[in-house]
Amino acid sequence: DWRIAKLYGVADKSRPEEFAALVDEVGTRDAVCFGSVMMDRPSARAHFVVLALIDLDDGSLAECLTARRALLKAAVAAGGPGAGSALLAALEGLLCSPATAVEGEARESAMTSFDEALKVLWEYEVVSEDEVRMWQADERAGRNYQVSGADAIRLHEKGREFLEWVDEGE
Repeated sequence: DWRIAKLYGVADKSRPEEFAALVDEVGTRDAVCFGSVMMDRPSARAHFVVLALIDLDDGSLAECLTARRALLKAAVAAGGPGAGSALLAALEGLLCSPATAVEGEARESAMTSFDEALKVLWEYEVVSEDEVRMWQADERAGRNYQVSGADAIRLHEKGREFLEWVDEGE
């Protein structure tokens, strides 16, 4: 979708509020995700944000999230209710969808350290604990991104481990 390229092109030049406003400006009407139109607005929006901001060639998933935390936080805040859970599902898609999946060692590293990525998003208040809980409870959250059941189970297990860590008092 052309909107991903537009967002990618301005991400490094934008203040967080400007980036979030541009995400809303380009919109999600007739969003093309993985070769078909995605009608779910929060999912399409999160897809655009993740693909525009996260490039695992730049480091681990946690490092990429840390580097882009201000832009991610602004985009999620402007996305309304459920935007944090949608972001987590879009990250599943980044790692696991056949169309965008990272391959080999980088993919395995991101999958096994997904709990670290959740910690980054939670500690920098990009997503709330409630949003993580909502995402973690729905192993089909990545269905809009063609995430396989086996991959979803692995990532949601990392979500469970993260939530146990939170429940134990960090």
